[in-house]
Amino acid sequence: MMCPKEDDLLAYIDGFLDEEETEAMQRHLHSCPYCEQQLEVMESEKTFLEETLKTPVLPEEFAQTVMEQIRPYKAKRNRSWKWGLGTAASVLLAGGILVFVNPSFAEIVGGIFSTDKVDKGLNMAVDTDIATPVDIAVTDAGITLHVEHLIADTSRIAFSYSVTNSHGKRLNPDLEDDQKENVITLLDQDDKAVEWSRSWGNTDDYGIYEFSLVEAENFTAGTIRIVATEIAGKSGNWTIDIPVDLSAAYAKQQVVDIDKSFVESGIEVNLGDISYATSTTDITYHTRYTDEAKQELQAAIKEKVKQFNEEIVDSFFPYHPSIGYRIENEQGEVLGYHNIYAKEDRGHPVTENMIGGSGHWDGESKDMGTMTMTDSFVPEEEKGELYFVLDTVYKTNTPDFSVTFKPEELPYTFDYKGYELTIDSVEREVDYSLQKSWIPIDRQVSVEVSMSGYAEQKAPELAVWAIEDGEGQSYFTFGSGGATLDETDEKGRFKREVNLISYDLKDIPEKMTLHLIAETEAIKLENEWRVPLFQE
Repeated sequence: MMCPKEDDLLAYIDGFLDEEETEAMQRHLHSCPYCEQQLEVMESEKTFLEETLKTPVLPEEFAQTVMEQIRPYKAKRNRSWKWGLGTAASVLLAGGILVFVNPSFAEIVGGIFSTDKVDKGLNMAVDTDIATPVDIAVTDAGITLHVEHLIADTSRIAFSYSVTNSHGKRLNPDLEDDQKENVITLLDQDDKAVEWSRSWGNTDDYGIYEFSLVEAENFTAGTIRIVATEIAGKSGNWTIDIPVDLSAAYAKQQVVDIDKSFVESGIEVNLGDISYATSTTDITYHTRYTDEAKQELQAAIKEKVKQFNEEIVDSFFPYHPSIGYRIENEQGEVLGYHNIYAKEDRGHPVTENMIGGSGHWDGESKDMGTMTMTDSFVPEEEKGELYFVLDTVYKTNTPDFSVTFKPEELPYTFDYKGYELTIDSVEREVDYSLQKSWIPIDRQVSVEVSMSGYAEQKAPELAVWAIEDGEGQSYFTFGSGGATLDETDEKGRFKREVNLISYDLKDIPEKMTLHLIAETEAIKLENEWRVPLFQE
């Protein structure tokens, strides 16, 4: 017997099958753990609904009060709402009015995407035809992986799922692992993997997996393939294919080509286009140094390389410029922003109503080519004319600043461009770890410099440091655990912590010099650049 349809399971629960059909159903249930689990869920739902919908004693004004507060529900055409758990979780009254009778019904009908556990953009997409109930499950080793809902937008694809044991108890839905035992792939129509950035999260025993499509070219349909061999600490084989079709999403998407440029402090900003999708509003822009500013910075970097070495100066720090901006409506009300000093009680740039962002640069990082970014914001519920307002530009400088001290005479305090920092300690650390080698234990020595203090809100970010010992030898450093905190001193400056680690310096010298190689300066625009994000 093939797995029965949901209606057949409901008929079995309600006792509507004849004797022969009942016996066949029972034989199948004994041999199919998935249908057995579905039956348990549906039976518990039936009991829950029967208890919930028992006629209570209500006040005389109850009906009038309810009718005054509910809104009509407009049924969508050509849409089948077969949400994963199977039975109705609402009461449909005369006149097409849908009344939810219990707060938990939102989760039954819309899954985790209808709750405040996800971003508002996904909430808005649930009630559109880009949201699809999937309801695909596979069971092995007593563990069921159940994919429940899919949202397929032009900017991102997200699906929710749960993991349960044979008793229906929800387990940790984490499918991410360092050993790559579990692979989740987005495939196009030719069964080729699509390059994308991904994110995973879990909340309330649900897993949520999301693919960003902002840099995927020409993807219109395909498959999400889940191949898992270890879930909840058990080995097995869980494979699920989820069909994906973006036709409905593309029918709703609106793309406006802006293509306007602005230059400030040697930084050119080109606003490319804006995509109004169902679950996101996506802004694409490009940043680069002007030719003159680029040549000046590259010359300064060459001088630093001569003074130190290429490893120290180039390091992993991108010397590209960046920006901070706001999104406003026609009345000038701020609807969202990215990377600006918008809050007086925060010592660092902040973001509001932004879902995520991704980007890439042309060529290698050291070439300082054009940087292309796409930032995704929560869409506005009430459509209107939006504006992009350039607020701040960030550029890299190569300062000529050093501080020399003796580790035995700490603490040592110094000032620099709005900073008051104290070198608190210099420690030599020895770490041991196991490795696959004829010498099974690896011994790693490092020297760590810890600094703390306070800085003005818009003081430059101290990005790259080098350590010089007493013999003139310089060493590359990693920044580790540094932070800008919201705690302030009596002068209104924000607390800063800076930790520098060198794995090349093995011993603490009698005298040390810290050289600041690069810093990032925030330049607030006096005359902001305001661009309409619509066709004029």
